[in-house]
This record gives sequence, structure tokens and C-alpha cells, in this order.
Amino acid sequence: MTQISKLLYLKTVISDELMTIGQYTTHQFNYPTSMMPTVHYLLDTYRLSLPHQIKEAKQILKIRKMVPIFINSHITLFPLKAKRAPLQYYINANAIVGIKSHNNKSIIYFENATFIIVDVPYTFVYKKWQESITLSHLMQ
Repeated sequence: MTQISKLLYLKTVISDELMTIGQYTTHQFNYPTSMMPTVHYLLDTYRLSLPHQIKEAKQILKIRKMVPIFINSHITLFPLKAKRAPLQYYINANAIVGIKSHNNKSIIYFENATFIIVDVPYTFVYKKWQESITLSHLMQ
């Protein structure tokens, strides 16, 4: 990751091929795999282990499901959907500048006027965001 560009979110693409979109502040990157191999790849680039990061987060936050993943001081990813859901999102809590409710969906705002609309209730997104920010501060 460069200083210029920051990961905002990961999103699976429903198509004939398995693909995950990585949205950054300056560009978009298509990973040719499903969500979990992409998350493993990101952690590997920082020499981290997914099982270890999840275990630490569970102990610190005292939660069992939808556990955020601390990568570094700029990236703490939290899932919005279950692992088996066809459309998955991992949002970087450290890049969020605001969240807004719209019907039963949420609009998540990031830097550079980027946003994503997710079909997840505002209260759930806000709760996961707060857990992730807490984890980020405690892991540094």
C-alpha cells in the first residue's frame, strides 16, 4: 500500500467468474479470487495470519461473529455479510468519514467523495464500525 492510496473496501462481484473488487482512494483493483483468498492475500502482504488476527480480535472485543480484522493503523476491515453470503463486503473502518441511513440500506462515505450503498441496516454498520475503531486503537 502506498501513502497516496488507501484501501476503502472489498466487495465480491456476482458474475460468471469469481472476483473481488478492491476500492482504493485513487483507483479500483480487481482480485481474481473470492473474498477470503483476497483477505488472506492482503494479510500475507503484511506478514499476518487471518486465524491469529481473528483470535486476538475475539479476545479483545469479546465477540464471536462478524469479527473485524486489524491489519495496520490504516486498515481495520469489518465484514457486513456472513461468509457464505453470495455478496460480501469488507469495509475499512479507518477510511470511513460518515454513515447515513437510507430506507433499510446504509450509505458509507469515505475520503475523496467515494461512497458505497449496502443493503445492511444502519445500526449494524455503525456497531461494526465502532467495534473496528476500538480494535484499531487497542491493537496499536
